[in-house]
Amino acid sequence: MEKWRFVAVDVDGTLLDDHNHYNIKRLNNDVQQLAARGIHFIIASGNSLDALRAIFAASPVVDTFVAENGGRIIANGDEQFSQVHERSIIKRLLIWKDHLKPQPDLLSLSGANQTFIANRFRDVPVPYYPHHAYFKTLGDVDEPIFNLNLNWFKQRPPLPWILQQAAQLSHDFPQVHATYSGAYGIDVLPAGVNKAVSLAKLVAQLGGRMDELVAFGDTANDLEMIQAAGRGYAMKNATPDLLAVADRVTTHDNNHDGLLRAIEDLFNLSVSK
Repeated sequence: MEKWRFVAVDVDGTLLDDHNHYNIKRLNNDVQQLAARGIHFIIASGNSLDALRAIFAASPVVDTFVAENGGRIIANGDEQFSQVHERSIIKRLLIWKDHLKPQPDLLSLSGANQTFIANRFRDVPVPYYPHHAYFKTLGDVDEPIFNLNLNWFKQRPPLPWILQQAAQLSHDFPQVHATYSGAYGIDVLPAGVNKAVSLAKLVAQLGGRMDELVAFGDTANDLEMIQAAGRGYAMKNATPDLLAVADRVTTHDNNHDGLLRAIEDLFNLSVSK
């Protein structure tokens, strides 16, 4: 019997290439082969559930998600777990961000069914948010909030600066866990929320252990998952902090099907042509 019973993969920078595409046919083929062996394939992403359902609309074989960096668990279409921010904390965070220099290029709140974008960013294209609305005040947001995202995708500050802001946020607000999420963004989550914690819940529900999990990621919000897994892979294109703790590094990057190649090699899968 194979040791690995679970495969958890990040999306942006891991499965998706730099143009937000993935090899649909190849992924579907791989997931079907894994399922035939009783191996659970899990998406573990900082994306909202709404975004993930849009991304994987062409891959119905993918039906288990750890979304919002661990804030939501969905298995077989059913929500198993969720953890949201206290609105009082979001209110304080919205005041805190006014002191940031430089100011972010986009600010959004991830709700239960859609993303809420600060009204002053109304002219910013957001194709990666399938359903969204705009808010002037927090009173305009009528859904529970899983995540506050700050993004500097236009200004592209150095990664050490972004990591410093995330660390400062977590220090100033013990009620949150702030983490770099890739693409010049910071995800601000409720304290205690990360991919590893929620994967442990899900794997236990499925009758397994974390040492039976192999995980793949590319940046800071994957750190806990990579370290908690029985084997943690960093993508070839991963950030230095993740490369430093990973057990293995993929031989190819996200622009050359590096994730799928690694899974196929690990499980000796037949490759879809």
